[in-house]
Amino acid sequence: MSIAPISDIPQIAPIEKPATKSVELGDVFGDVLQQAKNAEATATDAAQKFANGDAGVGIHEVVIATEKANIAVRYATTLKNKALEAYRDLMNTQV
Repeated sequence: MSIAPISDIPQIAPIEKPATKSVELGDVFGDVLQQAKNAEATATDAAQKFANGDAGVGIHEVVIATEKANIAVRYATTLKNKALEAYRDLMNTQV
């Protein structure tokens, strides 16, 4: 059994880094707030349809839409609070 010389070993191409997309913090906040707004509008619409007697909307759909809106608003609030906390920590950092 013989060992192949190094020159006979196939070369592996270097791994290329995928292009990274820069994300603006303001865009993230805007998207989160827009999603929360849309979820609230959907929940309100479902509740109004149910209240008007629309047979296509059940109480379970209203509750689910309302809970989704609640979660979206809590997420937006948590994101805001974490950003403010990070900003305060950064401002209190001694240089």
